[in-house]
Amino acid sequence: MQAFDNNIPIYIQLIDRINSRILSGNLRPGEKLDSVRALADTYQVNPNTVQRALADLEGTGLIVSKRAVGKFVTEDENLIKSVRDEHIDSEIKEILQRLYSEGYTKEEIYNSIKKLLEV
Repeated sequence: MQAFDNNIPIYIQLIDRINSRILSGNLRPGEKLDSVRALADTYQVNPNTVQRALADLEGTGLIVSKRAVGKFVTEDENLIKSVRDEHIDSEIKEILQRLYSEGYTKEEIYNSIKKLLEV
């Protein structure tokens, strides 16, 4: 398991890891999440940290609670697709900004992406 970055709060890194598992399909729509205690054991963190991360994910709608049953990945596939689309847009914008600041032109970037996608 990948170590946590000491410069970023652990609960935020947990959000990113769980979010990534949902967006990648490793956690499927409607799938039950492990208990808070089990997740804390898996990630070797305090259960309160896991609870905070899950609460934030519930706020996004990607996770839903079912009373006395547990927490589940949303069954709203449109929401998951929307979050996936936002994520890829954000990642690409970040890369483009860095490349533009390094002096690359749109044409150079486009040609490079086109070449990489042909592989």
